Amino acid sequence: MTRIGVLLALWCAASAVAAQDLGPRASTEEIFIIRSVHLSRVPPTAFCDSARTGNPTTLNEGEYEFRAVTTEASSGLVTSAGGPTVGRLKGCFGATPDPRVLSFYAEAVVHEIAWIGRGECQNTRNDFPEAGFALNACHLDIADLPDGYVGGQLSTNTVISRQPLGMQSDPPGYAQPSIATVRLWKRQ
Repeated sequence: MTRIGVLLALWCAASAVAAQDLGPRASTEEIFIIRSVHLSRVPPTAFCDSARTGNPTTLNEGEYEFRAVTTEASSGLVTSAGGPTVGRLKGCFGATPDPRVLSFYAEAVVHEIAWIGRGECQNTRNDFPEAGFALNACHLDIADLPDGYVGGQLSTNTVISRQPLGMQSDPPGYAQPSIATVRLWKRQ
């Protein structure tokens, strides 16, 4: 077989593996790529009580909606981050010994699947990619799922602009605040 033939065979084999469709409900996990839209930030209410969140120093409470994200199949490039609403999240953010890290407690629903998450958000950079912006990375360990699930994780890539609420960033052009991945694992 020629070198081109070998490369073509390897490419075809790799393409066949890459083309495997997990479908909307894979047998072992469900993966959601979503955009969070920050709807409100208020002082903590009884919802953020330390008995619920595990953190006695809650700083604020926020509500979010999750929007479906569309990607280009051939590249993974996000072509729309403002699809239909597919879930909601209510969260509590609390102080930790590290001022760049906040505790993060959330109760959420994604695609009609309710869960509770506990984790943290870390500020990774300020005044980037523009002045007045903040970059954060958040993580939640997901539990308290319906029967049939054993757990999951949420991770975010977050850009907070000078206008932190709503879909419109200041200046415009950024998908704020977060593009999130939610992975839910089924009981085997």
